[in-house]
Amino acid sequence: MTTVIIAEKPSVANELAKYLGHAQRADGYISVGNYRVTWCFGHLLTLAEPHVYDEKYKKWRADDLPILPTDIKIIAKDDAGIRKQLKIIGSLLKESDDVIHAGDPDREGQLLVDWVLQHHKNRKPVKRLWLAAQDSVSIQKALRNLQSNLQYAPLFQAAQTRSIADWLVGMNLSRAFTLAAQKHGYRGVVSIGRVQTPTLALIAMRDHDIETFVSKTYYVPMVHVGVAKGSFWATWIAPESLKDRYADGKITDLDFANSILQLPETGVISLLEKKMLQTVPPLPYRLSRLQKDASARFGLKADEVLTICQSLYEDYKLTSYPRTDCDYLPESQYSEARDILAALTHIYPTLAHFVQQANTSLKSSAWNDKKVTAHHAIIPVRGNGANYTQLKDKEQKVYDLIARAYLAQFFPAYEFEKTDVETIFGQQRFKATGNIPLKEGWKVLYPPHKAKTKADENNNTDTDDKEPEQALPPITLGEAARKLATEARQKQTHPPKTYTDGTLISDMESVHRVVASKTKDIDNKWLKLLKENAGLGTEATRAGILKTLLDRGFIERTGKNITATTTGRELIKALPKEVKSPIATAMMEQELAAIEKEGLDPDVFLAKQQASIEKLIGIAASATILLSSPEAKSDVPTKAKRATKTKSASTKTTSTTAKTPRAKAKASTATSTEKNCPECQKPMILRARKSDGQKFWGCSGFPNCRCVVQVS
Repeated sequence: MTTVIIAEKPSVANELAKYLGHAQRADGYISVGNYRVTWCFGHLLTLAEPHVYDEKYKKWRADDLPILPTDIKIIAKDDAGIRKQLKIIGSLLKESDDVIHAGDPDREGQLLVDWVLQHHKNRKPVKRLWLAAQDSVSIQKALRNLQSNLQYAPLFQAAQTRSIADWLVGMNLSRAFTLAAQKHGYRGVVSIGRVQTPTLALIAMRDHDIETFVSKTYYVPMVHVGVAKGSFWATWIAPESLKDRYADGKITDLDFANSILQLPETGVISLLEKKMLQTVPPLPYRLSRLQKDASARFGLKADEVLTICQSLYEDYKLTSYPRTDCDYLPESQYSEARDILAALTHIYPTLAHFVQQANTSLKSSAWNDKKVTAHHAIIPVRGNGANYTQLKDKEQKVYDLIARAYLAQFFPAYEFEKTDVETIFGQQRFKATGNIPLKEGWKVLYPPHKAKTKADENNNTDTDDKEPEQALPPITLGEAARKLATEARQKQTHPPKTYTDGTLISDMESVHRVVASKTKDIDNKWLKLLKENAGLGTEATRAGILKTLLDRGFIERTGKNITATTTGRELIKALPKEVKSPIATAMMEQELAAIEKEGLDPDVFLAKQQASIEKLIGIAASATILLSSPEAKSDVPTKAKRATKTKSASTKTTSTTAKTPRAKAKASTATSTEKNCPECQKPMILRARKSDGQKFWGCSGFPNCRCVVQVS
């Protein structure tokens, strides 16, 4: 009996074959006993371009819109290596008795292997391997828990429907709004995406808020209070009536602030409240929170963090599956804690001292089956021999975050005493707060140089209003207080902070908060919808969305900061709200979730999407889209070219080892777009050959359009 295992990528196939036993490598697969382990290179198949349905779609014309195929075509990517690998998989399927689907444990992983099985009209029984990590213990556990692939049919339906919907939006609305802009002299492509465009709107809105912000000076009345055993500064407690005079509660009149400080020389301690409080360990990481922390602490880009996590998972086998939206762990995984911590002492000896202090009898709130989604939080695993010293600098930093967050689950809570003091001078009340640490608990894992990221890093309120914590002297309720000094402390309001990768991803994830702060009259049902559907994008796609916006010249980076380009801002200003609002995206995600979990008919969903697209095409036809020339930098086409390399990664595959093959070299960098392609009407890009530096115009639609025009 022969079983074919189809992995999503060569690295996973190699690990599975290594676990199964003595491997014999062949062309495009590995033979291990009765198993034939083969692989994809990510997506081998794709939704067909419009011109596959009709040659007329090679040219962009408003009269040909909308493009709404009745029979969606899924075809092999135009690449010789991919066609060869598909043929190898087909031959193996014919000779097999059953199949194991070993796509990545997510929506996209389900889709890409199922498409391969559909392509070959497979009728053999299929089991699903749900692999959370790639170390040998995790592989063993997954192989013991194979499920029928039929159980994952709803996940496939949701994935395929999302792919089709994104295709319909991209192909139709990008053409519609590009043609509208070109009527007014624009020479580039207006790329529209259901997540990409609302994300660009977030960035443009933040930039606008910063540029239009007007700073103001305000004053905070303070008094230096003397008591029997010391002194402290206290801040005025403003009565509600202050908002009748200053709506935001900020005193801008220095004379008024000083009038409050006309106090008697003595007062009394009117309130003394001491509370014993504790803070439990932070949960293990989900991807977006890890990206946020790594951005704030190390300045890492979102796609860098994702790439590093993927490498820690696939190449080093040191962590679990990274593209997760979950902070929690299955309760069954708790029994593995001792073994993971024991392995951690060898993998990362720096933490050995803390591992010895860890108490595995403690069970934090992280272990909760009810809160675990398709994937659990990112945690260290036992590994297959790799260790911390083999990692590159940035990989070490990310691994350190993951390891400490997991280790913190076995440390007690941080305990402290919080003291609130109120002092009355005449009719005015003043307040001071102080904290006294009592038990470090899990915070011992985070010395100052590894301090946790501030929770309010992306909270752009005036944090200057909060006075720094101070050590309070011994105080007795009712004791006399002396006025030692007064001060109307001058402060300044500050604009919101420019987005970084971390803060932008945080706002994409919590976009309901952004919408609520900007739209006062929004119906709560829309805010609830945005919150329930985890905002814009997914853990797996957010980093890629930022890269797409960057590559297309809609946003730019300056150090850690992300801002919209002139073209990006003009585009958002010109687009109708139906295209740039996150609410439409959230509604779509809600229905995709219903397809996956509640059996919603995909055809019903797609019919609604098509009706919406037809309406937006009509809006585009009458819209005035005025855009500046594309602001593509010299490295933008290079990045796009590299992406193409990855997709065509199998052009030279003849090796018998399961490695991702190299791509053919292509012409080098491009500089600007000046004319449209005579064949498909997409913008032409000025490129230069690496071999001799000779310049030529190449179509931006490459590889689907290979038109080249020599520079005259």
